Amino acid sequence: MTNLSLLLATLLLSFSILKSTCLCCPQYQKAALLEFKSLVLGDLADNSSADKMLGGLETWNSSSDCCHWEMVRCFSRGSSKEVTGLDLSNLFPLDSNVTSDVLKLIFRIRSLMTLDLSYNAMKGEIPRTGFANLTKLVYLDLNNNNLNGSIPSQLFSLRYLEFLDLSTNAIGGKLSSSVAGLKNLEQLILNGNSIQGQIPAEIGNLTNLHKLLLLQNEFSGGIPLSLLQLRELETLDLRRNSLSGEIPNDIGILANMTTLALSNNALTGAIPQSIRDMTKLVTLRLDSNVLAGEIPTWLFDLHDMKSLFLGGNKLKWNNNVSIVPKCMLTELSLRSCSVRGPMPLWLSNQTELAFLDLSENELEGTYPQWLAEPNLGTVILSDNMLTGSLPPRLFESRNLSVLVLSRNNFSGELPETMGQSTSVMVLMLSSNNFSGHVPKSISNLTLI
Repeated sequence: MTNLSLLLATLLLSFSILKSTCLCCPQYQKAALLEFKSLVLGDLADNSSADKMLGGLETWNSSSDCCHWEMVRCFSRGSSKEVTGLDLSNLFPLDSNVTSDVLKLIFRIRSLMTLDLSYNAMKGEIPRTGFANLTKLVYLDLNNNNLNGSIPSQLFSLRYLEFLDLSTNAIGGKLSSSVAGLKNLEQLILNGNSIQGQIPAEIGNLTNLHKLLLLQNEFSGGIPLSLLQLRELETLDLRRNSLSGEIPNDIGILANMTTLALSNNALTGAIPQSIRDMTKLVTLRLDSNVLAGEIPTWLFDLHDMKSLFLGGNKLKWNNNVSIVPKCMLTELSLRSCSVRGPMPLWLSNQTELAFLDLSENELEGTYPQWLAEPNLGTVILSDNMLTGSLPPRLFESRNLSVLVLSRNNFSGELPETMGQSTSVMVLMLSSNNFSGHVPKSISNLTLI
């Protein structure tokens, strides 16, 4: 009996030791998350769709380790465990009353490395204080909310931040030059907000940036030359702002660039010659600016180029030059680029084209058979001088979704095959010279 008693005592002691050294999340972190849940439930108390959310919050309870809760990630370090990630995307209904005050509770979890609260329709101003607590934060996603106000300066003290997405909110004010202090930032995504002022020259200090997206804001002034210091940059997207001046002549020094998107601004001057040094370029969007001069044919020598948008400028296509592209494009826009004569024959070899916009030019001749290829999803040839009838094969495609041929001189009867292209959603054929009856098969189309 003595030996049995000793064994039982040993087992009890071992169990006690194991229990006391249990790898659980810290109590203060658990308490903060439970308060977060309580505050959210309070904000949703009068919301009829509340029961359709909380995808995982029901697992958050006081009787279990928070590292076992859904949407919570932890990391074990020695004999301790800490919350390092919260994936709370798309958690609240769009008509919820949840405010940005919930962030103040999350700010208590100083070990956080990733935080995703996107697509939650949170209202209110981003808290002025609290971000300074999250000194280990690497990933922050607050896109698609209803946040307002300016970006808190404390956010720019997060020196390990690699991903920042504040897109599709109502954030106003200037982008603070103190963002330059984020030396290790790899992605800065601020698209869809109402951020104003000039892009600070200090942005060039973020030498580890891989992606810089500032699209759909109200930035004005020129593109700062300091951007040329971001040699690791792969994506630069400044679309839909109010930028003016010329594209920096030496922008081609950013040799790792795969996406350069500057469309829908007020940029002037010519396409910089140095862009030909961007040998990894896949997407070039310069459309809807005030760029002028001749379109350089060397653009088509960039082997990896897939998407090229140059339309809506004062750029001119050299109709006397024949080219043999070294790239295989999937998207091309030369809208209003003075393309004259028959459809450019070199396009017949672009067999992967899915989007083609040659509208507002001076194209003549008939609709070529090779342009009725099954891969094309969007064809926009409006405001030209094209003639003849439409090839029946055009409507045999299962991929064609947008066909815009308005304001040309097409004639003849519409093909009976029109109803076979059941993917067509937009069909615009106005201001032509078509005759005869409308094919009955057109009722098969699901036009919008």
